[in-house]
Amino acid sequence: MSKNLNKKDLQLHIKQTVHDLNNIFSSSLNSAEVLDKLIKGNKKASKLISTIKANTLRAIDITNSLSGKEVKQKNLISLKDVVHDIEYTVKPTLPQRIKLKFLFGKNLKKIYANYTDLYRVLLNLIVNSVESIQQSGTITVAIKNERKTDSVIISVKDTGSGISRDKIKNIFDSGFSTKGKQKNSGYGLSIVKKIIEYHKGSITATSETDKGTEFLIKLPAVEKTFTKGKKEQIILLADDDKIILELFSDLLSSYNYTVITAENGKKALEKFKAKKPDLIIMDKTMPDVDGLKCIEEIRKTQKDIPIILTTGSAEPIETDFPKLNITQKIKKPFNFEEILSIIQSLII
Repeated sequence: MSKNLNKKDLQLHIKQTVHDLNNIFSSSLNSAEVLDKLIKGNKKASKLISTIKANTLRAIDITNSLSGKEVKQKNLISLKDVVHDIEYTVKPTLPQRIKLKFLFGKNLKKIYANYTDLYRVLLNLIVNSVESIQQSGTITVAIKNERKTDSVIISVKDTGSGISRDKIKNIFDSGFSTKGKQKNSGYGLSIVKKIIEYHKGSITATSETDKGTEFLIKLPAVEKTFTKGKKEQIILLADDDKIILELFSDLLSSYNYTVITAENGKKALEKFKAKKPDLIIMDKTMPDVDGLKCIEEIRKTQKDIPIILTTGSAEPIETDFPKLNITQKIKKPFNFEEILSIIQSLII
């Protein structure tokens, strides 16, 4: 990159870089999801794929931070992936006197969450547990579905020194700590609570002195059931990333949709006029004619066709396009289940 770039050019360069990287991350994330399904039953391979997905999601947050904006992008994630990531981080550092166990319920539902935030919350709770165990002990992380409230429950339980009754009621207060100055205070439980509440969840704690502490986190679950589409239903997929076009075209075709693709705005308009699709997935930034201009042209003749606008930019998706009648806006990287859910809510 040239050293002579002015501030405006540098901002444009960063914006384009973030867009390009998020396209790459979309391809990586969804390729990993497909690969995981193809090799189902291979536990060793599944763990490696979990690592790929985890690293991709964390890289997304780092990349979005390049924009200089506070971006908290949520993705559809598996808590198993988060926990496996933490396992690789924590287990090698634990003293032999402490055992770390993970228990998973059957058919765990996914959640919408910012991966980095959730990773740090769980890591913080585990670090707290490690520091509370003076001699030998066990930390158990258990995750299960709760049917009554359609939630996922995460338990982080230890056999440490515990917290007294007079202190337990204040542990989520800002600035409160049961640790000495020599201890790593991590995020702080008040911030942990704010993060969980930002994800529309809740966190509680129970403890008994000299017996241990348990934190219970409840997060809204996402349960999607997908049906096959109809062959006569046509989806126009327009994106300047050829890998995304190929991957999502194959995935949507596997659900019985007829998919037509376009790698730029000009071709998107040509194929729209020729094929008359039932739904359009349009990337905001494309060569020749950008996504917004395409939608503007489409709306001149088709007022009601559902249009999903996607973007790889770290900036918030604009909301002031009432004349374009954009049905849904979605930020990259998104996974296939997320966009399939939107499609099936728009066309029957």
